[in-house]
Amino acid sequence: MRSRLTVDVVGCGEIAQIMHLPFLLERSDVCTVRAVCERDPHVLKGVAERFGVAAAFTDHREMLESAPADVLVVLTSGDHAPIIHDALDAGMDVFVEKPLCYSTRDAREIARRAKELGRTVMVGYSRLFDTAFDALREAVEAEPGPVCLRAEAALPMDYYYRAHLDVVRPLGWTPPEAAPEWGGSWDYLREEVLFNLAIHEVYCLRVLTGVDRPEILTASDVLDRRGVEVSWRSGDDLHVSMSVLTLDTIAGGYVEEFRAVTGSRTHVLEYPSIYLKHVPARLTTTGLRGGALVTESALGSYTSPFRAELDHFFDVVLDGRPCLSPAEDAAHDVETLNRVWAAAKDRRADPR
Repeated sequence: MRSRLTVDVVGCGEIAQIMHLPFLLERSDVCTVRAVCERDPHVLKGVAERFGVAAAFTDHREMLESAPADVLVVLTSGDHAPIIHDALDAGMDVFVEKPLCYSTRDAREIARRAKELGRTVMVGYSRLFDTAFDALREAVEAEPGPVCLRAEAALPMDYYYRAHLDVVRPLGWTPPEAAPEWGGSWDYLREEVLFNLAIHEVYCLRVLTGVDRPEILTASDVLDRRGVEVSWRSGDDLHVSMSVLTLDTIAGGYVEEFRAVTGSRTHVLEYPSIYLKHVPARLTTTGLRGGALVTESALGSYTSPFRAELDHFFDVVLDGRPCLSPAEDAAHDVETLNRVWAAAKDRRADPR
């Protein structure tokens, strides 16, 4: 019989309430949520009551000092390096929402320490746990000739994709009317466009290509740092491009897709907003068959990738299965994102 793990959770915002906490409670066969931590006292109290968690803290260090659990689930925004190190110091395995951290040096140090201590640090790369993504990866691996991969995302202000969900929010909170002004900010490009949003495209492209450190050909900001356009390659047979754009309204809707063009077929994987539960991804393949152009389409699993990634994490910790998104792999993505950011800045600074 499998052991039951105790779990501490730090970060009780929207994605935690909508996805992670409900799925953790569903897995009561393998885990018990011991404590939650959130800086906002009103949100903390509401979440602890709603999900039936007895222990609640506003400081994760205090939480870890009070008989830490087996596992820390990190769901805060921003740079996670300090919290991860505190958890490793406490002898815990860690599931951490992306990004692992902002610094390449920090990412490598986390990976080194996790290996040295024999602990799992798994990054929440939800797209990797979608069955439609598995189908695309298998299709790309089976193609014998040159492949051109294109990742494209146009991401609107997404509040209205989750407005229908019941979420505990800070006192005085009001719905946003538009996204904040961001033009001209290199910090916005790095932290929001790259490390919060484009990271999904980067890790998916890394897995699809098998290239950990791509040779970046071009990198530029788009619409005054509201987005980024990047291209890279591996030899003569693999060309990759990526475009990620943030929008300040819901105009245009949500677009996120991966397109693989080969000598014989075109594969297109389309994702819905992550906030829409039970809406699967769709993979469409077009190619010649028997002299006719044939298009086939298939849906991915209706199981949420957020549930699937937590299931995988428990399999890794309890059964010793290989981790699909360890800190070692995430360190490659942190490095790539920092290189893209630096290349985009250098391009702006180059008078040519």
